[in-house]
Amino acid sequence: MNISSLLPDLIDQYITARAERLSLEKEAESMKEHEEVLKKAIIAKYQEQGISILGSNLGAVKLTEAEEPVAQDWPVVWDYIREHNAFELLHKRLTNTAVKERWEAGEEIPGVGKQKVYRLSVSGTK
Repeated sequence: MNISSLLPDLIDQYITARAERLSLEKEAESMKEHEEVLKKAIIAKYQEQGISILGSNLGAVKLTEAEEPVAQDWPVVWDYIREHNAFELLHKRLTNTAVKERWEAGEEIPGVGKQKVYRLSVSGTK
């Protein structure tokens, strides 16, 4: 990979690489949607036929079942978490929008700091 030291060349290389990645991501997303349609069709057929594994020329596909949690009443869940100090039930990350809204309203949140994040925005690409 040849990376130029001239800034205009670096910008061109960055824009080209970004455009290529975005194009591949779009193609991958389309492929993923098609894969999901096939997956749902296979699951439906397995359930209709009462089977859990079947092979083909390319391989075998096994259907497994698992139960995963889903919050049905958030206020009740939050009360449980507070009462039992069970914060490990939640993901440990901040919601940028909610924090920034409070900062803009002049509110400080104890234990929350700021860090600089640098991003590049691209405009006028061909």
